[in-house]
Amino acid sequence: MSLWTAGEIVVWLLLAAVLGGVLGWLLRGVLRPPHRERPTPVIIEDEKRPAPTRIADIDTGASGTAPRPADEVFAPPSAREQVAEIARRTAGGLTPPHDDLVRIHGIGPKIARLLADFGITSYRQVARLTSEETAIVNDALGIFPGRIERDHWIASARHLHREVYGVEP
Repeated sequence: MSLWTAGEIVVWLLLAAVLGGVLGWLLRGVLRPPHRERPTPVIIEDEKRPAPTRIADIDTGASGTAPRPADEVFAPPSAREQVAEIARRTAGGLTPPHDDLVRIHGIGPKIARLLADFGITSYRQVARLTSEETAIVNDALGIFPGRIERDHWIASARHLHREVYGVEP
């Protein structure tokens, strides 16, 4: 094998590597799903953070972390009935879909289960809450007071409804 043939082979291998790299880079950009922006939570600077709880406070219950009796945790029946009526109104007379409410900023699995028990299962229902209804739902979720306003559920639900269904709630 001559030096000229070996040089050609090296050149062709380098050319193939460069071409493969460029094509791979282009295809990766084409085949990758589009980047979707998630709603960013609004952080209010004036909001006071609770002081950190010490281990000694947890053990004695002095910090307020002691478990509450069951009758304090669950909302009175009237608040639950009102939330069921709110769920029917916000559904707009239709059977609401079962959206993944955990995608709404500030809603975890526990709150999603509580909302489903009340009949609120869709982004549309959360997005259509009025301020009066928000207060009633806050009362019904007695163990999470003020969570709807603090975590901006309504704005997040509107954004997710538009993203999933392509229309305003």
